[in-house]
Parts: sequence; structure tokens; C-alpha cells
Amino acid sequence: MLIYTWRGEEYLVTQDWLVGDLHIPMNTVTEAIVRAANNSWDAHQIEAYIREAVTGLGLTHAEAAVVPPDEEISLENAESGEPLELVINGETYHFKTDQYETLKDFAVWIAETLNQAVERLTATYVSQLETHLENAGFSKGDITLKIKM
Repeated sequence: MLIYTWRGEEYLVTQDWLVGDLHIPMNTVTEAIVRAANNSWDAHQIEAYIREAVTGLGLTHAEAAVVPPDEEISLENAESGEPLELVINGETYHFKTDQYETLKDFAVWIAETLNQAVERLTATYVSQLETHLENAGFSKGDITLKIKM
């Protein structure tokens, strides 16, 4: 994987088992992450969304479907190994682009990162709730807490 800029827009280049090299606009990556977080998508759903957006098969804005022609792309100034950063609730998660090659790898990282963030946020919330309940006179055995995500 690598990242390059073409006509002022950043692209992530990765391989896809179905269509080969994908030049993914970073706004598509951002939208995939937001949709994954909002809809609790797994890695397969994230991968499918990105592939469909880039290949113009459906779930995309018109500008995200534009893939620059190979003859107009110079990868001489591309940045291989640049980390992508995802900041969730003030915590930064890193993805080293040179460690992975496929869209599937990237989708798995997004899903796992979102799951970690949810676990951390939930753990903090549950801990605060337990403290409030204990202060109100309840013990841990008195209440069963179910959180639907």
C-alpha cells in the first residue's frame, strides 16, 4: 500500500482480490470508517463498501468513483510506509501502509480499531455507571447491565 496525491486529492493504493489495484480516494476511506462506526460493520462489509465505491458499482458519491488514469499518475513522489492515523475520542490509532498489501487487510484493521475504541469507551462508561450504582446503595450482584450496540 502507498499514499499519493493527484490533483490535490490523496489516494490510498491497495490490492483487491476481485479487481486488482485500487486507487481509493481518502474521502471514501473516511466515509467507510464513519459508516462502519455508525452501523457496526464488520471487515467484510467495510471491504465491500470501499470496493463498490471505488469501482462505481453503487454506494458512493460521484467524485469518489473517479479513479485517475494510470498514465497520469506518477508514483515517484508517493509515500510508502506512511502511517494513517485514526483519532477516536482523543485516542490515536496507527496503520502502517507498508505492512499490508490488500484491501481486506485494511478493512480488518478498520473493524478491529473500531471494536477496540468501542470496548474502551464502553469500559469507561460501565465503570462510571458501577460507581454511581454503588454510591446509590446497589451492589454488583443486584443489577444486570446489558448494553446494545
